[in-house]
Amino acid sequence: MERISIYCIILSVFSIPILHAQSAVLATGLDASGANGFVSYSVGQTTYLEKGTGQILEGVQQSYEVVTLTTHENTSELNGILLYPNPFRDYLYLDFTSNNFKGSEYQLFDAQGKLVKKDEISQSKSELNFSSLPSAMYIIRIIQNGENIKTFKIIKK
Repeated sequence: MERISIYCIILSVFSIPILHAQSAVLATGLDASGANGFVSYSVGQTTYLEKGTGQILEGVQQSYEVVTLTTHENTSELNGILLYPNPFRDYLYLDFTSNNFKGSEYQLFDAQGKLVKKDEISQSKSELNFSSLPSAMYIIRIIQNGENIKTFKIIKK
């Protein structure tokens, strides 16, 4: 019996450095109980401490979502549309170099996919005024006769 207690003491002393406690930056939390049980919860972010190669870094784990935008584009007409400059400040120029622009329109989406602006394209070389929009990344889609022709990622300074 004495030998078992000595092993337990030695095991507990050497296992203390192995145990890692979890810390969190909490926004809120609560303990709740009812007739059928008890629950405790917290809302926040888990923090971590990394030790390696002589560095100690503290930080917060951030989750992120990778979104892939896919569109069906008419590949026969991809070379006939120019959109410049990119990045731009106030005006963006759209140029149908070898394609007919009749029945075309553009749709401008923000980074979250929300439709910001749309309009018909009235000339083969058009000047699009986006001076009222904030600086950000946008997606502009060129549509002709209800079919997506080309999609561009543009950046407004």
